[in-house]
Amino acid sequence: MDLDRLIDAARSIQPDGVAVRDWRFYVTEGRRLSLGIKDRETGNPNAPLTISDSGAARYLLIWEDGRISRGHLERRQIEDEPRSALEETLRAAYEDPDAAQVLGPQEPPQVDLHDPHVAALSRGESSSLVERLGIVRERVSSAAVRTWSGSLSFSEGDARLVTSAGLDVSGEGTSAGWHVTVNGEIGDGFSARELESKTDFESRLDRLLETSGRLEIEAPAMPGGRHRVILHPRVVESYALNTLLTNLEGASVAHGEGHFRIDQFGSSTPLLREDLTLRLNPLEPMKSGSYRFTREGLPAARCTFIDRGRLVQPVLDLKYARRLGLAPTPVPYSADTLYLEGPPRLPLARALERAGAGALVLSVLGVHTQDSASGDFSLSAPQALRIDGGGFTGKLKATISGNLFDLLRSDTLEMVDFEGEHTPGLAIDCQLDPK
Repeated sequence: MDLDRLIDAARSIQPDGVAVRDWRFYVTEGRRLSLGIKDRETGNPNAPLTISDSGAARYLLIWEDGRISRGHLERRQIEDEPRSALEETLRAAYEDPDAAQVLGPQEPPQVDLHDPHVAALSRGESSSLVERLGIVRERVSSAAVRTWSGSLSFSEGDARLVTSAGLDVSGEGTSAGWHVTVNGEIGDGFSARELESKTDFESRLDRLLETSGRLEIEAPAMPGGRHRVILHPRVVESYALNTLLTNLEGASVAHGEGHFRIDQFGSSTPLLREDLTLRLNPLEPMKSGSYRFTREGLPAARCTFIDRGRLVQPVLDLKYARRLGLAPTPVPYSADTLYLEGPPRLPLARALERAGAGALVLSVLGVHTQDSASGDFSLSAPQALRIDGGGFTGKLKATISGNLFDLLRSDTLEMVDFEGEHTPGLAIDCQLDPK
């Protein structure tokens, strides 16, 4: 894309006599190959083989009168009509003094984000796609599942961020991912900036098929009540980490709408267990959540949000950093660069032994309807396995309820190690009501 035309337009337009004072453009271009599988069928109209190119730009315009416009432009608008596209944004301009800022020159770190093999796959080289699709078909056939669906995708992209204050940074990256759902009920997958090893791919697929087989057996009835529940890492990421991050976001803190208050940050008083830490490391090579700079241009860096139960700093973009009078922070883009740390992780087998008559919750519904500020939750668990005698006795459908922050303060909280998972599982005591 011709970014120069977009920059020239920002420098010269004056709709209604109002010029642009400052601007920021974050431009991305990419190529992607994806293959879908729907009910065992590959490449049908509902799950096609697709090779596509994309291009877009996020913009921030700060007008002379102090109002701002922000949004998204498609490639066609950038290449064909950048002036009229930017002039039109004045219609939706609004006052937001804290957001009216762009960064000057920065020095982002070098982070390895690009894999040549994945780049070749994104352009149509199909050897790894054919190999991995064949592995899935073989494993699924030997497990005799009723049906399965899934996808494999490979992409390569370039990004450039330019501001009127002199920031001009760029980078390239790749992404490889897959997902398989078995019997329309349980699924798993993986994504990173490079292919996972064949051994890891096969192991993850085998674990999924093993879990699917366990879900085919109905568990004996169990009474409702307070039970030991192990949250699978997927549940920890989708609910527990998501709730923590929502309450750590600058907007929640600044508006007083979350669980945490600004005067609690930097305090020596722990608000969670004194061995709990939440930190971010976007500098790790080839992780999905790694990057060189944020979409506002802030260089990637290691960052700790919670340290030994104490609030260190909120997650702050430029706007809320200014509003709160603090420095902006790197932001998490994926769970694989977030670290939830605490007591030593128990092996899963040991955690099952300690659970007594409990359950392993594999997925939950209703995450976005929960009260994140209070931490109260009542979540449907349509895929759970009953635990008894240190093993699994079959599928259980249930509702789990409690308060997340009480659990993160509890002495009974334990972390559980799941093979192949970055995030730990959490063993908790909460209300479990079978359906």
